[in-house]
Amino acid sequence: MLHCVELCCSVLLVRLLNTSMELGLSEKVLRYESFVNDVLKEDLKKVHSRYEELNNEIAEYIQLKNFIQSVPDVGLSSDGLKTKMDLGCNFYIQANISDTSTILVAIGLGHYIEFTMEEALKFVEKRVNLLTLQTEKLKKDSAKTKAMIKLVLGGLHQLQSSSRSSRLK
Repeated sequence: MLHCVELCCSVLLVRLLNTSMELGLSEKVLRYESFVNDVLKEDLKKVHSRYEELNNEIAEYIQLKNFIQSVPDVGLSSDGLKTKMDLGCNFYIQANISDTSTILVAIGLGHYIEFTMEEALKFVEKRVNLLTLQTEKLKKDSAKTKAMIKLVLGGLHQLQSSSRSSRLK
């Protein structure tokens, strides 16, 4: 897979060289640098940002899974299950849950589904697996982008070193 990325970057470098043959070395260097900074590094930032978002979502689902698994272990009093609920900005209130047989789970876009505890546990496990696959894809995308950056910087280095050697002759 990385070999394919190198090939694509090589084609891109050849195109940059061919289209800018009439340009001087400083213009070529500026094109390479702007490509790395404006395109590749921005792509890398987007990939890392999405990766962090997915990891936060995975952490929330794991926290939900731990809660679901701990509910049967907690003895219910006559008032039900007592817990604290986060209203936002770390502001908590006391909450009493009278029926712990079902749970509402946020599935995205502001929608919630009522699950039994067993169904919710299955949903959470599937969702964590899906998110983990997405993070693995993002890791690969990040590696590809880093490889492209190295390849372009290597081409830039070669371009500069070839111009130095031609000046010395």
